[in-house]
Amino acid sequence: MEKENPEKITGPQPVYLTQLPPQDFEEDEIDLLELFMVLWKRKTIILSFTIAAAVLAVIVSLCMTNIYQSDAVIIPRGGTKGPNLGALGGFGGMAASYLGVGGGGSGSVEEMQSILKSKRLIFRLIREKHLMPRLFPKAWDKKARQWKDPDNAPTIQDGYKALIGLLHINTDKKVGTLTVAIQHRDPEFARELVQWLINALSEALRQRTLNDSSENIKFFRREIKKTSDPLLKEKLYTSLAKEIERRTFAMAQKYYGFYVLDPPIVPDKNKKVKPKRALICILSTVSACFISIFLVFFLEYLENARNKLKSKESDLHSQTSIS
Repeated sequence: MEKENPEKITGPQPVYLTQLPPQDFEEDEIDLLELFMVLWKRKTIILSFTIAAAVLAVIVSLCMTNIYQSDAVIIPRGGTKGPNLGALGGFGGMAASYLGVGGGGSGSVEEMQSILKSKRLIFRLIREKHLMPRLFPKAWDKKARQWKDPDNAPTIQDGYKALIGLLHINTDKKVGTLTVAIQHRDPEFARELVQWLINALSEALRQRTLNDSSENIKFFRREIKKTSDPLLKEKLYTSLAKEIERRTFAMAQKYYGFYVLDPPIVPDKNKKVKPKRALICILSTVSACFISIFLVFFLEYLENARNKLKSKESDLHSQTSIS
């Protein structure tokens, strides 16, 4: 009788499962209970710290000065056409290249934004409107009409930084509008600054057009005297007339280069933009509560560490006494 070869035996082998130790589901409950007991043990610290922070936030927010905003919404005018240099053919193209004649006096939103923030415009506005004492009222002596500390008096560059800090410009590229806003504690001064800024912007665009137009008029008159071709001279006269019309149009407009869709107004006393006192109080209270909780756990950790150290010292002292 043949013996069975164990190597030839095939088939599924039994799998023996080891029994896992039961999980301790009470551990999480115990940990949460311990945390709650720590918080309850030091609830006085949490409540005191949170209430003190809330009261302090209310006091500080009430002491903060109300800030008001006045703004104006403007939109560039459609491209006004300059001299008809295209009618002169190659000569007109050469003139346009020489003079750099563009498409009228209207500026783009990006260009107007750059002009509003330029040092040239801000410096001129500060000097013309005598804004330095109003930008730095604490350093100005109204009675003596001079700076309290002449040696450390603010400069025109300090005035530029101060005014730029009040100025807020937003652009809407979809609509193509530009919002010029001033935030200041004096609502009337905020409105005046916005009005002065858009006036200064208009004058800057107007002056640029007038300067270009004067150069173009000189150029056309000079070319009219030099040319003997009657057809070319007639075209030059036509371009000269359009350039004079362009200059007249620039001088006649109240706001040159843009329309004022929404003029600035004096905001009401109850229409402040900041501080947002309710938000300040809520955030301060919530932050203080979380900080106090972390502080409580840290104090508990220090206390436990101190108790463990005392326990070890006591055990060591006991062993020494027995020996």
